Amino acid sequence: MKYKSIIVLVSAAVVFGGIGCSRTVTIEDWQQDLRTLERQLSERHVDLYHSVSESTFAAAVNDLHQRIPNLTPPEILVRVAQLVALVGDGHTSFFASNQKRWRFHYYPIHLYSFSDGIYLTATTEEYAHLFGKRLVKIDRTPIDEAFRAISTTIAADNNMEYQYTVPFELNRPEMLFELGIAESSDRAEFAFEDGTRQVFTPVTLKRWLDLDWLVVNSLYGPERRSPSMRLEFLFATPLTLPYYEERKYYWYTYLEDHRTLFLQYNVCWNKKGDDRFEEVVERLFAFMDQHPVERLIIDLRQNTGGEPMIAEPLIEGLERQSDLGARGGLFVLVGRRTFSAALTNAAHLRSRAGARIVGEPPRGKPNNPSEGRDIDLERTKIWLTVSTQFVERDPELGDADFLPVDIKRDLSFEEYRRAEDPVLDAALAAQVPPLPTLDDAL
Repeated sequence: MKYKSIIVLVSAAVVFGGIGCSRTVTIEDWQQDLRTLERQLSERHVDLYHSVSESTFAAAVNDLHQRIPNLTPPEILVRVAQLVALVGDGHTSFFASNQKRWRFHYYPIHLYSFSDGIYLTATTEEYAHLFGKRLVKIDRTPIDEAFRAISTTIAADNNMEYQYTVPFELNRPEMLFELGIAESSDRAEFAFEDGTRQVFTPVTLKRWLDLDWLVVNSLYGPERRSPSMRLEFLFATPLTLPYYEERKYYWYTYLEDHRTLFLQYNVCWNKKGDDRFEEVVERLFAFMDQHPVERLIIDLRQNTGGEPMIAEPLIEGLERQSDLGARGGLFVLVGRRTFSAALTNAAHLRSRAGARIVGEPPRGKPNNPSEGRDIDLERTKIWLTVSTQFVERDPELGDADFLPVDIKRDLSFEEYRRAEDPVLDAALAAQVPPLPTLDDAL
């Protein structure tokens, strides 16, 4: 399965063989679409040269244009990703391995970067003996070097984007091969800390999706498999799993022992056929009026964005009930997935309602080029996104790379394996003055 250019002279054009692509794409197609990409970025980006100089970017485009006749489709896609990553913001992005007409293959594993290293979070029964083993090398490339190489293909606002995205690319054979991490796109040997070595061979995306997955999370096992490979399911806890199984976008529950309301907000959209988010918020505030609530915890860790105004009824309501934030009883849980509209909501809950931020820093800058819009390139059928507006979520934070985190807490592999939630636990353990009683009022 090692990819090579299929050189055929057709009307003086060199024709490439594609990755799962039946249409003929010529050198001229690739070169013209590269120029279209350059022009579209220049015309549509709100500030294309905010992190890279115009001359550096132009030189990179020209260099790739000249190299295209000698590159295979996977090589071109990886180099386009590196070119777009030079722009330096997370909403201007190109995913080489996720182009519908040029789909990369997969190794039958799912990886994640924990506080103590990169581990398998899911695989098939054949490789279940790898659970609990930390990845240290792919072929002869140490994992740190592999991580850095893949990072060059990823558009990012800050370093948390790499922590989030790189593990998803470590199982893509073409990506590993074209970056020199693996010695072949037909196979790769993954080496683990205890000396275990395992050779994997690629499968198609369809096959990967149809695999019978085993998940490390102790909520699952041979008798209870995860109903989805989405991250919210892989990282579910006893508290959240029942709601995920109902495919809820947002919901709340009362943790009576802690006198705490917990609100999960996973998608910045109203779910069709379900209650609108503002209706859920109305009920939440009514509940708070009728029950002793010392703290409200809003979980945005699985929220990658959408429309920020969907959450405005929640933010406005908490802004009016400023005593909750002033007492230190309002918490927002964030993580590397918190992005775009969800980052806007977290920033506004902090600045307008006095929320304390808990978890690990989100992968978006507080104030940055945003509002990503698609660019479709017709000749090669590849696509990318471009930042079309500058979003200022909190002027006081200026050009800070990260939203400030008040209580920092990340996740180790063993905590994940045991289906624990140390970030939620940190919010529950934080000091909050008790609610005033009638005696206090007198």
